[in-house]
Amino acid sequence: MPVFNEVVLSLQALNSIRDFNPHSGVLTLDAGVILENADTYLAERGYLFPLDLGAKGSCCVGGNVATNAGGLRLLRYGSLHGSVLGLEVVLADGTILEGLNGLRKDNTGEAHDFRTINTQDTT
Repeated sequence: MPVFNEVVLSLQALNSIRDFNPHSGVLTLDAGVILENADTYLAERGYLFPLDLGAKGSCCVGGNVATNAGGLRLLRYGSLHGSVLGLEVVLADGTILEGLNGLRKDNTGEAHDFRTINTQDTT
């Protein structure tokens, strides 16, 4: 529930696993995918999601990325932001910033810096 002037956004409908490349291990999914569903999807293919939380049956991957959730596998696999290769972001005015990439390093095209991922608007 909003307390002051917050906006509550449900990602429940954005729950698709869009692509998985078994050669590179890159998973592309929507922000509303439940962490346990993503973990199960990868486990069925012999891979491991780098994040494990006690609330994995109810938390969304988008929220985990936005808060840089640590979890039980933090020390072994590092922070979740380090595992994010890119984002597709829709701004308040409807502008779409395409930053999905299957490579850790890419120097082609326009650069988008998503290292400071958060859910707060500073304007």
